[in-house]
This record gives sequence, C-alpha cells and structure tokens, in this order.
Amino acid sequence: MFSQTKKFFYLLLFSGIVIIFSFSYNIYTHIAESGTCNKSTNFVKGLGGPIDLIDQNETTFSLEKQKASLSLLYFGYSYCPDICPYDLERNAYVKDIMDEHKIDINLVFITLDPSRDTTERLKDFSDYIHKSMIALTGSNEQIEALKKAYGVFGKSNKIDYEDQSYLVDHSTFSYLVNKNGEVLSYFNRRESPEKISEKIKCFN
Repeated sequence: MFSQTKKFFYLLLFSGIVIIFSFSYNIYTHIAESGTCNKSTNFVKGLGGPIDLIDQNETTFSLEKQKASLSLLYFGYSYCPDICPYDLERNAYVKDIMDEHKIDINLVFITLDPSRDTTERLKDFSDYIHKSMIALTGSNEQIEALKKAYGVFGKSNKIDYEDQSYLVDHSTFSYLVNKNGEVLSYFNRRESPEKISEKIKCFN
C-alpha cells in the first residue's frame, strides 16, 4: 500500500514538473518571438485605412503622400492629463532612436477631441512633445470613421454644451502603419521604446 502511494506521489510530482516546464517554455517562446522579425504574423488584416486630415499648420495631410514609408500612430487628445503625454513622449523617443539609425518614420498624433483640439492648440501641443510630430484633426465624421477603421475606443464624459473641462476615455495603442494605413504591428503602453524600435526595423 505504501509503495502504491509513493508511486502515485512521484507520478504527481513528475506531472507537475512537466506542466510547469511546458508553461515556462511557452512564456519563453512568446517573449523570444516578440523580438523577432516575422512580418507575416504581425500584419493585422482588416485594421487601418487611409488618413486624410488637417495638420497643426492647417495643411492638408495625406498619409499616402508622406515621404517616409512608415508611421507610428497614436490616437488621443491634447487635454489628456497624463496618459497621452506619457505615451507620446515614449513614441517621440522611438522617433529619436530611428533618426539615430537613419530610418525615417512619421510620428503622428490624431485627436479624438476635434472640438477643442484646434490647429492652433495642436501646434503648441506638438511643439511640446516633439519638433517632428504631426498632429492631425478633422471633422467629427472623419474622426469617427478613423476610430472605426483602427478599432479605437474614444468617448467623452461631457455633461452638456457648456462643459469644456471634460475628459475623453480612450484606448492607448500605438500603431505602426504603412503609407496605405495598413497596420503592420501595434504596441500597448507597456512596450519600451527600444522594443518598439527593434520591431520597426523589421519593416524598414
């Protein structure tokens, strides 16, 4: 009886070790692959689209006509108290890293709050974040269409017409897109500038 119990204990112990090893290996594989250049698995089919808006200099902007073939894109709003500035500064650092490697990318910001984010406001905001940042706005219809195309969540908590101190709850992904606006990869706000930079090099 003791022998059977002992065998069962070792069998259970062995099974536990196998499960732990398998789980650890899967995590290791996922982390290892996240830094690789497997383009086929990073292309997000059906997400994204053309971008034709107005920039902070009141100039018509078309993503398709930009000189750089890649753009790092972020949706937010200039009155955002904390998240947007933090994420955009991270993206600005990515831009600096790419410049050091002689890889030209567009650093793009699209407002989710076009009623307050005028071109004048966006000019001051873009100058604060990075000298190369392109800040874009448009009509409510244009912004809503882009939100749908890129799977972006954005909703204000505005109470009434007079309320100008409202916040906008929104998703916080950054998108790596080509000239057609097709999403090649996307990054959550925990991704480091170095990791994003390595991923961008895959598509250069």
